[in-house]
Amino acid sequence: MPSRSRAFAFVPSRAAPLKPYTTFKIGGPANYFVHAAAMDDFLGALQLASAQSLPLFVLGGGSNILVSDRGFDGVVVHPACRGIELLNDRSETVTLQVAAAETWDDLVSHAVDHHWWGIENLSHIPGQAGAALVQNVGAYGQQVSNVVQSAEVVETATGSTRVLSAAECEFGYRRSIFNSTARGQFIIVSLTLRLAKDGSPQLDYPDVRSYFEERGIAQPSLSEIRQAIITIRDRKFPFPREERGGNAGSFFKNLSLAETEYAALQANVARNFPHAALERLEAIRHRFPSADRIKIPTAFLIEICGLKGHRIGGAQVNENQPLVLLNQGGATAQDVMALAKHVRKTVRTRTGMAIAVEPELVGFTGTEIIDFNNLD
Repeated sequence: MPSRSRAFAFVPSRAAPLKPYTTFKIGGPANYFVHAAAMDDFLGALQLASAQSLPLFVLGGGSNILVSDRGFDGVVVHPACRGIELLNDRSETVTLQVAAAETWDDLVSHAVDHHWWGIENLSHIPGQAGAALVQNVGAYGQQVSNVVQSAEVVETATGSTRVLSAAECEFGYRRSIFNSTARGQFIIVSLTLRLAKDGSPQLDYPDVRSYFEERGIAQPSLSEIRQAIITIRDRKFPFPREERGGNAGSFFKNLSLAETEYAALQANVARNFPHAALERLEAIRHRFPSADRIKIPTAFLIEICGLKGHRIGGAQVNENQPLVLLNQGGATAQDVMALAKHVRKTVRTRTGMAIAVEPELVGFTGTEIIDFNNLD
């Protein structure tokens, strides 16, 4: 848990543009910006927001958000206390406490270097550990909720600290209470993870399996798995290091359909696209078997709608992985919103599927959100 010894300090009003703190490299300023390296900084931010009757937003690694061009009319808290502590070292598992501001990929690298299994397939995902918890990030057969034991949080209403169990975090597909039922009610301070000392590679996803088959590697090591994931993600998900190529990771969520929903999709694809698209859809259905839901990659629907590479202003649909929207230099939040709406509207019109967005939309008005979701 961060030290309580440091006094908090605020950047003057409208003096802190949020663009540099986001992986999209887009966004206007915050009224107040708090660089929170100690518990007092968190508490001070809460006091300021309360005193000024302003909303509060926790900005971690900035990897799963889109900030309005106007910025955020409130108090932004940027956690800055990092660290990984080994709490328990047992015969089969280790338990780690990870500061919320720890860079997620540094944590994965640390685990792989120590030969601990459980998050290696989550390599090369940008952002902080706290944000990974909020989103319950997942990739290539693993997700954060598989290893989380608990989360230490500060209640924004009272400033008191408490520990939430994994069950209390209510994890689901790309969700937790932190981005759904309890949005804005907690600031995550740290998370506790349990990793395995001995594990077996999860190579079920086609890209991962093909990577090792091409190299003749039947039983890859942890470090080989991490390198494979990095290589695959770099090909599909440009790692946001600068403005050109900036992105928020996957902008659209994948689909999980009931049988009746899949039948409707199947009919629309048969009616509106060449027969080859229908054959691909049916192959995808059998590639991702599930007991009760049918998983369909949204990237497939975007691709068959001819939207790969589509551009509005400085924002573009990534040609290699169309779930990702790219800042090709000088993109505005308005550009991204217009492009995302065009993608969603086109996919719904041609396939009947309503696709949801992953990033949190920060600083937008209620009217703007309503307009964004109006696909008629």
